[in-house]
Amino acid sequence: MSGNADNDMNRVTDREVMVRRRALLGGALALASGVVLGSAPTAHAGVNAAFRWCQRCQGMWRAGAGDNGHCPVEHWCDHSHYTEGSGVYWFVDQWGDFNHDPVTTGSLEMKWCRTCKAAYFDTPGPTLCPNNARGHTPSSETYHVESPRDANPKYPHQAGWRVCQNCFVYFFIGNGLSRTHCATGRWHVPLTVNLREVERLPRHGNPPR
Repeated sequence: MSGNADNDMNRVTDREVMVRRRALLGGALALASGVVLGSAPTAHAGVNAAFRWCQRCQGMWRAGAGDNGHCPVEHWCDHSHYTEGSGVYWFVDQWGDFNHDPVTTGSLEMKWCRTCKAAYFDTPGPTLCPNNARGHTPSSETYHVESPRDANPKYPHQAGWRVCQNCFVYFFIGNGLSRTHCATGRWHVPLTVNLREVERLPRHGNPPR
């Protein structure tokens, strides 16, 4: 990004979006304070390794769920997310993975959209989906996502993932904000708390068997 004009173009002015952002900030501040948002009621291994990075929009999405979703990047032939160039990303769901982790780390905060397939922060307010005016259609399961503070050192993680304050999707910032694409029609805007971007670390590579 360069210049005030670009920044002005990407600034959020919609009142409803700002209300959603305040709701999301409240959740992020709770996470920063160490509040646990959920617990595993039974000893059931709930690992999902079907998440991938989309080279078009730079977002995280759930592959293998019927179709390739709806990427916010327009293309002459389709609107699908891509798997090309992506590694394997995996998360533990609300049931926990006690076969490998006696204590599941991270906060219970992520779902994937059954309409566009994007992985997103489970905010209490409306979300923004490129294929549904009413917002994301939540998956039945919810996943733990780790921060640099609570990441389990047993497993490889990938840095550079953020939450967009507008669409709430998890996206990769490592290739530059100008490469990202949000359902707003602009690039993603990273969520910040106390002027620091909220970073999330997905588990990267094949999960344990």
